Amino acid sequence: MFAMTSPEPTSTPETDPVPLAVLSERLEPEDLCARFPACFDLSNPRPLKLKIHKDMLKRLTAELIPVEGTNKDQRTTAKWVLSRKLKQALTHYCSLPAYLDAMREGTPRIDLEGTPAGEVNAREAERAAAQLRGEIKPPKPPSSTPPAPELPKDAPLTEDAIVPGRLELTLKFNQLPKAVQIKDGMKIGIQTDNALVVATLRPKAWKKLTKANTDWSQWVAALSGTLGAQVPTDQGLAIILQEPNLQVFEKKPKPASD
Repeated sequence: MFAMTSPEPTSTPETDPVPLAVLSERLEPEDLCARFPACFDLSNPRPLKLKIHKDMLKRLTAELIPVEGTNKDQRTTAKWVLSRKLKQALTHYCSLPAYLDAMREGTPRIDLEGTPAGEVNAREAERAAAQLRGEIKPPKPPSSTPPAPELPKDAPLTEDAIVPGRLELTLKFNQLPKAVQIKDGMKIGIQTDNALVVATLRPKAWKKLTKANTDWSQWVAALSGTLGAQVPTDQGLAIILQEPNLQVFEKKPKPASD
């Protein structure tokens, strides 16, 4: 299960929302046992270290997600998918009757190497016992895909009421971003209230922006383009702005009132 396959070149690295097939299928407890045998054991499970998911994610990210041939957005997406799959497998493992039975007060918890890392407290032991008795439901494993938003139900639209269109984004900023030079131009990031917007400016547009920053004490830039990939990151949503068009205007101070 812990294998990575190369993506087919169906889209460019800058726009592919899920560029890496980090795991071919859903992870099962047996996969955890095979990868971390000192920690996971179906026949004799032991309580796991709290937040062991972070240790697993750090180790497997280094093994499964290559740096060469990928960009930061691709690696972030792949890490998010891997994190969700690990949480699903852990939820399944920690809901097994044998594991719940092992969750007794004072029992040592173990890390990935099987060494003690904390112990089960009374509250955790009672919750596990209640789940084993069927008094509480097991935790629901997280989805491996972002939830789809629901459409408003107050005024449903029929197919004949919908016409084709083009979605564009426009955002304004007044500080010069610290750009990263890539093959196609200068890559910039603009953090808004809702998401991080990432765009690649052509050399001519970047020159226009830097000249405005040099010539004018105050300016405002308007960057517009079509909505590209939406990538979940640890800091929130990141949006790729495609076909960016830049306009820069001098912002003159208001005249003093008499």
